[in-house]
Amino acid sequence: MNICLLGLSGSGKTCYLYTMSHLLAKGISINGHTISATSMHRQQQLRLNRGIEQMVGGLWPDGSTDTITYPFELKIDGSPKGNFTIYDYRGGTLDGMSDNDIDDSEELFDTFKDSSCIIFLIDGDTLLSALDPQQLELEHRGDVSFQSQLKARNKINYIESLIKECSQRLNRNVPILLSITKKDIFSDRELEAGQELLKSLLPTVFSLHNDMIVGVTSVTLGKNLRNDHGNLTGTLCLNMGGNVHLPILFALLQDIDDLSTGAEEAEQFKSLTYRLFTPDRISFYRGGKIAVLL
Repeated sequence: MNICLLGLSGSGKTCYLYTMSHLLAKGISINGHTISATSMHRQQQLRLNRGIEQMVGGLWPDGSTDTITYPFELKIDGSPKGNFTIYDYRGGTLDGMSDNDIDDSEELFDTFKDSSCIIFLIDGDTLLSALDPQQLELEHRGDVSFQSQLKARNKINYIESLIKECSQRLNRNVPILLSITKKDIFSDRELEAGQELLKSLLPTVFSLHNDMIVGVTSVTLGKNLRNDHGNLTGTLCLNMGGNVHLPILFALLQDIDDLSTGAEEAEQFKSLTYRLFTPDRISFYRGGKIAVLL
């Protein structure tokens, strides 16, 4: 199983990857059971470990300069249930304009062909900037301008064009997970407005005329996290409260029958995971309409 992890510049993809892998290695506790995953490649696990150590030490990790694949082994209660690979595309692959960026974009579409799910990290600051001023809380209205709103909406529109081209090239709909980052900067009202804006800016994803499976969630790695000249400031929270584990679990569900060692194991994974998918944490759509996973 292949999972594509994508994010436009500034989405916090590298920090998310390190935090997510840390939580999965530690294990997600559900109803007396534990779902976990660790890298199958020793050097890759070292890279992931050093990344989260760097964050805990107050240093902001450098963004990925190369596309890296991370092979993981999925376990339930310590028992192996199958393998999956996360493709971490380097920053600039999506919205860069150099010749190398164009070549990497072609490689990206090749990866889509064999992907079970595509996870898009949507930068929370970008989404806030894309909202109309009347939808913002007073403390967020000071930085609003037409130029910043236009730039933010154009960045989100780029995701729409990418997904549209992907569907046309493959002639199939790859399941999509939209993950809004920096959830802690939103009020409940702003977050709801942001999710509604995504529906209008991503018509291919929420079209009534396709059968695309879509998940929408929001994640946070802590409180008021910022890159202050290479230093990580704010409060880092390495627990399940930030929903960091949900995108990967959603992606695994899309092909769990092939990933697991049997029907019984697949049903166990589904049963445990569904307990985490409460309506306040993640929403599901199919053909543009609210859906329930079965």
